[in-house]
Amino acid sequence: MEVIYIVLGIVIVVLLLFLVTGGVSSDMDLPENIKDKDIRRIAKEGEKIKAIKWYRDLHQVGIKEAKEAVDKMIAK
Repeated sequence: MEVIYIVLGIVIVVLLLFLVTGGVSSDMDLPENIKDKDIRRIAKEGEKIKAIKWYRDLHQVGIKEAKEAVDKMIAK
């Protein structure tokens, strides 16, 4: 029975750390000091979804507007 309490305690600590630190970071998170030229570069490298996400986060726009903007970036 003590083992269950120990495991449960560990799980709770891990969950609390996860919540406090902000969870798992991914390559989809907006990097610091990102510019439109960086978004254009990754879009042209074939990472269009990431480019749209970064554009949305950077410019605080909806997905449709971000997709249209990234499409224009690729076309240039």
